[in-house]
Formats: sequence, C-alpha cells, structure tokens
Amino acid sequence: MKLRFLALMLVSTLSFAAPIHYEGELESGNFYIGSISDTFHTGTDWWYFNASAGDSISIRVNRLDFYLDPALILYSGMQTDSAATTGYLASADDEISHAGPWGDPLLNYNITATGIYSVAVWDFASVGQGPFAYQIRLTGASATSVTEPGTLALLGLGLAGLGLCRRRMSA
Repeated sequence: MKLRFLALMLVSTLSFAAPIHYEGELESGNFYIGSISDTFHTGTDWWYFNASAGDSISIRVNRLDFYLDPALILYSGMQTDSAATTGYLASADDEISHAGPWGDPLLNYNITATGIYSVAVWDFASVGQGPFAYQIRLTGASATSVTEPGTLALLGLGLAGLGLCRRRMSA
C-alpha cells in the first residue's frame, strides 16, 4: 500500500504541473464539502488552515460518493504549483473503514511550528467517472489566523495617517 502511494507521488510530480487554486480555509470543528474528479495534481482540491505550535490536529475526509477513494497530504505553508510542492509533512489513505471498496483518510498530526498549512485532497483510485463529493473536517487547530505582512503594512500606513491628521489639527 505505501509503495503504491510513493510510486504514484513520484510519477505525479514528474508531470501535470498546474497552478494551485485553494477551495478555502478550514476552521477547526467545521465541516466543508468538496468535489474531485481526477487523480493527483489535475483534480486535487487544496485547502489551508492556520495552526499553533503544539496543536494536536486531526483531518478527516469522508466520501459522499460510494466509489470515491479519497486520500490527503499535509504540507507546511501555502503551495503555488502542483509540480513544485514543498514542505511535505504527512499523508493519509484508508485509515477509516468504509462499506465501499476502500477506506477514508484520517490524519492525526502534532504541529511543531505556528503558521499556515496546506491540505491536498485527491482521488487515489476511484471507480467510474467523477466528480465525486466528499466532506472534510479539521479539529484541534487553535490558531485563528496568521497576520500577513501586507496587513501589517496597511495598519502601519493607517496609523501614520492618523498621526499626521492629529499633528495638523494641533498645529
């Protein structure tokens, strides 16, 4: 099973480069619905979330279509190109028993650094034509957001503007 997974990962990184589009942010405790229609890279759904060092997270994907074979990969940081992914942390496939031909993925992971993390959900070996629907849920992430440098720059400009206005009024 692991050898099949690693072989597919190697082959998939050699071709099918595609820019990554994120479906959205996963907030701890909420359920989200996604849909995938092809194998890794060309039909992958990408999600992101924020987490703090020391968080013990769990990511679970439940198929909503009987013949979907979902798998997931966890990366550190935001990914931009499916052929140049970096920061691989862990993967999951078939940890939860299912009445269908395969299991569903469940990943438990201890976060070591505060930041943004990416989750790729993809179709490992489904039977039939997609798109296939699934449900994803993240639990255990305590960080609500990581401030971006652009946000800090805008805040600084706003405060500087207020300071200038106050100085003009007092002069």
